[in-house]
Amino acid sequence: MSSLSTASELAAVRAAAPPAIDYTDKDFASFRRALFELATLRLPEWTDRSPADIGVLLVDLFAYLGDVISYHQDRLASEQFLATAVERATVQDLLRLIGYELRPPVAATAELSLWLDEPTTEPMLTIPTGTTFETKPDAATGAPALPFTYTGPDLAIDRSTLPVDDGKRRFDGLPVTQCRVIPAEVLGATTGEPSQSFALAFAPVIASSVEVRLGSGADAEGWNRRDNLLYHVGDDLEAVSSGLDDHDFMLRFDAKDPPGAVVVFGDGVYGAVPRRGSRVTATYQAGGGGAGNVAPWAIAEMKPKLAGVARAANPRPATGGADAESVEHARRFGPLAFRSGDRAVTLSDFVTLARQAGGVAKVRARSSGWNRIDLYVGAEGDVFSPASPQTRQRLVAFFENRRMVGTSVRIQDPTAVAIDITVQVWIEHHRDPVAVLAATRDAVRQLVAYRNVDFGRPLYLSKVYEAVEALAGVAAATVTEFRRADQRPAPLLVRRHLDRAGLGNFTRTVDEVVAGAVPTYGRIEIGEYEIPVEGEVVVVEAGEAKGER
Repeated sequence: MSSLSTASELAAVRAAAPPAIDYTDKDFASFRRALFELATLRLPEWTDRSPADIGVLLVDLFAYLGDVISYHQDRLASEQFLATAVERATVQDLLRLIGYELRPPVAATAELSLWLDEPTTEPMLTIPTGTTFETKPDAATGAPALPFTYTGPDLAIDRSTLPVDDGKRRFDGLPVTQCRVIPAEVLGATTGEPSQSFALAFAPVIASSVEVRLGSGADAEGWNRRDNLLYHVGDDLEAVSSGLDDHDFMLRFDAKDPPGAVVVFGDGVYGAVPRRGSRVTATYQAGGGGAGNVAPWAIAEMKPKLAGVARAANPRPATGGADAESVEHARRFGPLAFRSGDRAVTLSDFVTLARQAGGVAKVRARSSGWNRIDLYVGAEGDVFSPASPQTRQRLVAFFENRRMVGTSVRIQDPTAVAIDITVQVWIEHHRDPVAVLAATRDAVRQLVAYRNVDFGRPLYLSKVYEAVEALAGVAAATVTEFRRADQRPAPLLVRRHLDRAGLGNFTRTVDEVVAGAVPTYGRIEIGEYEIPVEGEVVVVEAGEAKGER
């Protein structure tokens, strides 16, 4: 009898106890279930659970609000840590705590060839600074015309020293940058408050081009741009701070897309506070981004037409353009930059800082002497291209105050290794052969695309089979050629050896195996300072002599 009464008491206590709460249940369904359990405990007389009931409506409303609040709570917690933060502004602020700034867009550069008007009585041709050229707008993709500007000093060209091409004298190697010059933009007037800032109207901005003046007319005074007012490299290559009388400013980039630039003045401790009522003007170059890596011959318009020049074009692609540093890239390389301490000592320091400089897609460092560092650089772009002269100069200048004293830095070109791939494809009978062959060729080309390869990374035969056999319409495939183009055997010599061995009538497959067209170990080795590029990619339908190239 006592045991029964004890069990009854325990059951009564359990019934009266509040429901167990699982703090990991934070979605709509969990909140709704918990609210109904609480309602059963507090309002046992309420038993209607139909959607038309006003009580059910209120429960659903509060569960919805709880779900939203819970989501924002989780987001706030996640944004406190670099590994889980997703907002660009948050990642930017977290990395600023260790002195790392997200890289703004980098402008592409190109070299133009100019064909001059003939005949002419003028022995000299002058290319003034600020001369602008443009790409043609693409109506199919909606891409606008991109400006490319010559930003160097006025250039005098002696016509008599130029070679003749197609009946016209041609000048090669005019350096241009994907940007347009914004002259004397009025930013506003100073208020005399510390740390006053002014936003530039156009974005993106080439930071090294920004010049700020305070005042009007002939009395306007130029202020000095610093990377940071707390510390920067002085004229004697020592780290110094901006003093209270130093007329310095810094640029701060926001988290927009593309990032906008903000001119920030001193606070009276680090950097002087501008005098109240001073007019602020800025001259700068606006441009940058991966869209500037245009194809050869894309830059063909002169805006306005340059006197004495018949036409202009870029024989080689523009390179070095890069979009603003992504959150994923910053999350990966920001801590590495902190480890290097903004100084280049080890080879990994040089690699990390070169990526931070911008315009560099792939880089590898090598010590070629006790005081010499060679940087093998592949420029930003859709296809492999060596670094342009402008990028080389910028990288050398970037390391000038970061390298050790006595260490010289050289920019070298990687060795491009062409990869030849031939694939024989069996196509499903109900598929369009032309479409399948085209898709197969695109899939194979992606394996050796510039963005998918790197220094010293071998290429595997299995990846070709994996990419091709995953395509719709491909029943089977055989790779009949997979090798470096510089390892092709001499066809005549191979045929002679086959004939001497009595194998001249063997099938094509045996011929290719003997010739070494496919490595038996299924891997192509790439040197430490080599970059794979697309060679001859051929896709052949089984039983057909023709194919997609």
